Amino acid sequence: MPAIGSDRLVDLHNDLTHYDTAVSKEIREFLRGNTINRRRLVVDHELEESLRLFKAESQAEIECRRDMLRYKRRIDDVVRELVRMVDERPPVRRASSVEQL
Repeated sequence: MPAIGSDRLVDLHNDLTHYDTAVSKEIREFLRGNTINRRRLVVDHELEESLRLFKAESQAEIECRRDMLRYKRRIDDVVRELVRMVDERPPVRRASSVEQL
């Protein structure tokens, strides 16, 4: 993040960080074998659009925006792959109280 970044660029960076964190939490739950929140596993098209429409005023902002778009698209790839894996995973069978005895 360039020191000269506009408030809007900082907001976009914060939105990207939130997106990354939300996806990371779902990945952690998936790897632990827990059910995950499918509503959080969506590609954030609004963030993509906001990043593409951001009007950079300096070369540093252009590079920052480009890096954030590149990183966001990597997160999108992870989301798509995780959704694919969740769809292929057999449903988790919980032991009933009779089976536990």
